Amino acid sequence: MAEESIDENGSSSSSSSSKGKKKKTKFGMMMSSVGRSAKQGMSRAGKQMAKGVVKTKQLAVEKIAKIPISQEDPEVISALERLKITKNEIYAISDIVRNLYEARLNEATFLIQLADKLKDTKITQNDPFGLYIQKMGIAMTSLESIQSEHLKRMEEELVLPLEKFRDIDIEQVQKLKLKYKNCKTQYDVACHKLTKAQDSQDQNKIQQAQQKKDAVAANLQQLRNDIKFQVNNLEQKKQVNLLGCMEQYWTSYASFAQAQSNVLSKNTIQKESYIQPQQQQQQQQQQQNNDD
Repeated sequence: MAEESIDENGSSSSSSSSKGKKKKTKFGMMMSSVGRSAKQGMSRAGKQMAKGVVKTKQLAVEKIAKIPISQEDPEVISALERLKITKNEIYAISDIVRNLYEARLNEATFLIQLADKLKDTKITQNDPFGLYIQKMGIAMTSLESIQSEHLKRMEEELVLPLEKFRDIDIEQVQKLKLKYKNCKTQYDVACHKLTKAQDSQDQNKIQQAQQKKDAVAANLQQLRNDIKFQVNNLEQKKQVNLLGCMEQYWTSYASFAQAQSNVLSKNTIQKESYIQPQQQQQQQQQQQNNDD
């Protein structure tokens, strides 16, 4: 990836490796963003359906068979609670960041239009308004260039890392959680069937039920270990990798704000005085008298 930077005057520079690449347009960035948002919406719907199936199955088993629920591992309960907190926080932050990014893309499009319109203002005689907004357009063009560079960095350093952590890292553990919940239900069913078999005093049924329970119990214990490991691993990724991206973006944001300040300080606009027509005629007449 080519390295790009914003200098203190607000201009951007890039390494030679990026010279041959086509510049990503605002429209292209917006369309890519819209497509990604739609895809994420469909993906979320699928995940919610999967969670609903597991929950419905669990409730059905509890209601119909009246199966007692075995006690949860306290360490697993703690891990799942941490997963829930991380999931809720990252989903909320990621959604806000995506909305902010798309809003700024939209704002940048209008900023370009406004800058171009102001720069093209036709200046007439005794027209301080036209002179002022023309200079505003020139300054806005420089600001737009800085904002465009900042939006690319915002996407690379903030938007995409959050969404990757959400859609890949968190969802991977979420799938494991659903698998664990399903296995936990199977274990409770196996325990219930063993109890019924013992009540029947049928040794064949008891043996089969015990074997089933032992097999499910072994699988459940493995999933418990996996849950605890994966939640700890997720926390490490958040505290190291994702935090590094957040820090990088905040540094870029500071550079962006400084570059904007530099442009504004170097484009201070002095308002010229408007001369009323009658006063202008008097000045012109006086000038002619002086010439004579």
